[in-house]
Amino acid sequence: MTSIPRAIGQVTCIVIAGADARRFAQAQFSGDVDALTPGHWQWNAWLTAQGRVRALMHLADVGDGRLLAVLRGGDAEAICAGLARFVFRMRVTLAVAGFTAFAGEATPDGTVSIDADGAIMLGYGARSLHLSPVTAAIDPAAPTEWRLQDIRQGWPCLPADGEPGFLPPALGLEHLGAVAFAKGCYPGQEIAARLHYRGGHKFRLCHIHGPKPLPPGSVQGGAGAPKAWVLDAVNGQEGAQALVVVPIGTPMRINILECIYSVISMFDA
Repeated sequence: MTSIPRAIGQVTCIVIAGADARRFAQAQFSGDVDALTPGHWQWNAWLTAQGRVRALMHLADVGDGRLLAVLRGGDAEAICAGLARFVFRMRVTLAVAGFTAFAGEATPDGTVSIDADGAIMLGYGARSLHLSPVTAAIDPAAPTEWRLQDIRQGWPCLPADGEPGFLPPALGLEHLGAVAFAKGCYPGQEIAARLHYRGGHKFRLCHIHGPKPLPPGSVQGGAGAPKAWVLDAVNGQEGAQALVVVPIGTPMRINILECIYSVISMFDA
């Protein structure tokens, strides 16, 4: 039986259109846009010149010449305005678009399709994300269930304020395929390549489980414990689960705010 998609919230995207849309994205984003084929999506990012993650996204080729940057956190208006400064004479337009997001059934990972009502569907393997121009009431339980799946998979979101601070390895972006090293230049490429080939990154992404909910943002560990950055956290019947950025070498049991959290998974750079 086909399940009915459940509304999980609002998603803001950036629509990149025009004859030079792909060339523009390839020059600005850290992933290999040339490898993105119509009807598919890929992880991608926009870095600062210092190599820090300014925008994180699922970049989708919807098959009609447009690219859709489905943002994972950050300020869409600020990101769009920042990208616009690099258009120069390229034949490309940038626009912010809002959608109602629905959680759908299992769909092949990396695929993109558009239904008869104009909804865009991104396949995530065991689930799918439907982006509809139609507003709908949010299912009370659906957003928490959706975020918990992101946490378990190690799928990061940037802080709501959009302040760039993380280098790609801290968010596991190489593991997700959001950073390419065999393409032309892009902002932050030199720093990303240095971290990849020479090492030296100091933080990694972890899924942790513990007794109490954690506030998003920077939190202090217990006595002698390092600071952690909580990207997202949800509370359930079995306690709190969170996706956090911690220093490399952090033990499998972490003291955060005087509570002990167990590391469930550590995600590669």
